[in-house]
Amino acid sequence: MITLSPIAGKYCMALLEQEKFPAGTALRLGVTRDGCEGSGTEFRYALGFEAKPASANDEVFKSEGINIYVDRESLRHLDGLQLDIRQHHLGEIQFIFWNPQARHSCGCGHTFSE
Repeated sequence: MITLSPIAGKYCMALLEQEKFPAGTALRLGVTRDGCEGSGTEFRYALGFEAKPASANDEVFKSEGINIYVDRESLRHLDGLQLDIRQHHLGEIQFIFWNPQARHSCGCGHTFSE
């Protein structure tokens, strides 16, 4: 199961409207095998919006009104993840990945190892 925090859901909804994505656009979440150099991490989170329908290889979740697509290979590294956001003092928004599968993360918060 993949979920969004309430504030992350509102932020994603606002982005979808602001960027004028077509109805049915989903949040695509996955991992690549590309950790931060020197950190000992193995995976990097991949996140973006996708306007096309889910593929046969995707698991589809719905959280806070947002459809979330995760390919099955990535899901084994992300199961139980909650996506949240943090707003910095200058207004910059950063996605935060609360991943129970991660045993080690880089300081950037965008890479991890199991």
